[in-house]
Amino acid sequence: MKKYSKWFAALFTSAAVLFISLGYFASSQIMFFKLRDVEIVKRRETRAKRMNMDEYDKLPKDVVNIPSRFGYDISASFIYPNDTNKWVVICHGVSENKLSSTKYVNLFKDMGFNCVVYDARRHGSSGGVDSTYGFYEKFDLETVIEYLLQNYGDDIEFGVHGESMGAATTLLYAGELSNKAKFYISDASFAKFRDQLAHIYSSYSRVASPVVLLFTYLFLKLRSKFSMYHVSPVKVVDRIEQPVLFIHSKRDSFIPYEASVELYKKKKGPKEQWYPERGNHVESYNRNPKMYRQTVADFISHYAGWEVRNSHKQ
Repeated sequence: MKKYSKWFAALFTSAAVLFISLGYFASSQIMFFKLRDVEIVKRRETRAKRMNMDEYDKLPKDVVNIPSRFGYDISASFIYPNDTNKWVVICHGVSENKLSSTKYVNLFKDMGFNCVVYDARRHGSSGGVDSTYGFYEKFDLETVIEYLLQNYGDDIEFGVHGESMGAATTLLYAGELSNKAKFYISDASFAKFRDQLAHIYSSYSRVASPVVLLFTYLFLKLRSKFSMYHVSPVKVVDRIEQPVLFIHSKRDSFIPYEASVELYKKKKGPKEQWYPERGNHVESYNRNPKMYRQTVADFISHYAGWEVRNSHKQ
């Protein structure tokens, strides 16, 4: 009997060490994942003809470093090619940087609006040591918006557009911190960060996934002081009073489009949804540019009451 007890103790210890190691490794991958180099993003967007650096560099803009409440600087560009008080703040996705948002800058400036793009914490030229998928990022979005309101006119109206992590950040900001925007556009947000991790883990092992998820939760809490359960746009989306447009490609294999369906159903008040058939994760615009533009233009015109220039531009 004693022999079996020792055997079970050794087995339990080995399993515990294994899952603790996996949890530590997984939390490291979540917080400190590899970022895309700025030059790589620039080449990718240029090759895809979504960016022309010469044209982008000529746009009137202010490039500033804004102090965050967490002790690092947020790198932001305030781009104002149009004589208007209407702005769109654009939040990029995970591992990207503000140059990834250039296609949306082109979209909104052609509609007649000015734009703000910025690097999320730990991304691009911004500071910060870890990524929290909206938990701390929502406060940086609030800081960027406050800078916009304080420095570019008392009569400013603005909306927020976010994709992937940027979409989750947008919804968390709107649901937890502020209702100042005229509208929000959520492109490919997750509903619950916990469910998103479970989706990713299950692609490796459905059996081990729940245990690894538990240890990931513990290490995220210990190392970065945030809980994956508090990064849940679906828990706060019903608090958002302003109109929200939910966009999500049906063929998104990274964040299933059902997450946006869940968010849409939970959202009260004015809202719209569009789930294109073509495109994988955050490819709704890339694969459906004409329809994307028309859907966004109609949404802004109807719900924000903004006059949209070239609303039927091809």
